[in-house]
Amino acid sequence: MQKDNWISPPDTLDLEIRHVDIWRIPLDAATPLDSNLQADSVKWAVSTLSADETERAAHFHFPADRDRFVIAHGSLRDILSRYLNCQPGEITFSVNQYGKTALNGHKLKFNLSHSGGLALVAVTQGQEIGVDVERTRADMEHEEIAARNFSPGEIFELSALPTEQRAAGFFNCWTRKEAYIKAQGQGLSLPLESFDVSLSPAEPAILRDTRPDSQESARWTLLALDVDPQYAAAVAVAGRDLEFRLWNWDR
Repeated sequence: MQKDNWISPPDTLDLEIRHVDIWRIPLDAATPLDSNLQADSVKWAVSTLSADETERAAHFHFPADRDRFVIAHGSLRDILSRYLNCQPGEITFSVNQYGKTALNGHKLKFNLSHSGGLALVAVTQGQEIGVDVERTRADMEHEEIAARNFSPGEIFELSALPTEQRAAGFFNCWTRKEAYIKAQGQGLSLPLESFDVSLSPAEPAILRDTRPDSQESARWTLLALDVDPQYAAAVAVAGRDLEFRLWNWDR
């Protein structure tokens, strides 16, 4: 997908069963001149958060990280309120034993991911969903991290890539695996080596295999998201023949 596919949403959102809505959210001011607008966004977002979210935000040591957390969670509430026709502060959440957040009393499914100055929110009409975004870095020990977290097939595929493609391949694999793990909602009780995803920059995102049930992979759609040149991102959805809609969030 190309970045110019990200557009402003309509005033009224009609989320059908085949729709998968992905929202791209900037967490930092675009220029120094936008600092006042950034401060207003932080102030607004704080006003929507629950006591638990406010407490979590207070634990960040650096103000910039705290502000990013606040805007990410405030924008999540704003996005969900558009589907639910309510105020952002009225939304309540529950958390399962593995840490996945869900809406109380509604069938909408959603997931939030943020890294650096960017966040993504994914929403469906009841299908399990996971999304992940990561700011890419070329200075990481990609092979060592892959050896601890990827499946044998993924490790082999990564090592077979040309050297200049391995960083991209690593982040492709990481975000796709994270998206699938988050969609399953089982945390790391679902072993990372129990499924395989594609990672080569030359091929689309694919859930290649799931173990021990190889038929499980056929239920899922895995999609790479082109969000920014400095980031890798992916979404995993339980379903096929889906229509992905890419929205730019702006309060």
